[in-house]
Amino acid sequence: MVRKYTTGPLNNLTEKDKTVSKDIVVNSLNQNQHKNVKVRIKVYALNGKKKLIHNVALIVKPNASTYNSFFVGNAKQYEVQFITNHINVQFASFGISPKDRFVAAHRVINSELTRMV
Repeated sequence: MVRKYTTGPLNNLTEKDKTVSKDIVVNSLNQNQHKNVKVRIKVYALNGKKKLIHNVALIVKPNASTYNSFFVGNAKQYEVQFITNHINVQFASFGISPKDRFVAAHRVINSELTRMV
């Protein structure tokens, strides 16, 4: 069964139109002890019209994790979608500021993701 999750829309501009996150870091964790799992990560810019800006497919080995980084500095808003074929996979997404610091407002952990039907 395919499972799909989203961060929902994340605002990427300050009140003075400065970029909040220039990059995002996305983690995928396979909790299954014996099987590889397929994962797809899609990142959309939400500058009025939804536009796919990153689309990566990968395999996560058993009891292992992956780390991917994506540029979102031109997106006024963005959304991250996670798609997998297995129940024992967890995800997280973290924003990275132009000064290379984590952005607390752009931290979305597995329990905060919305399951898409």
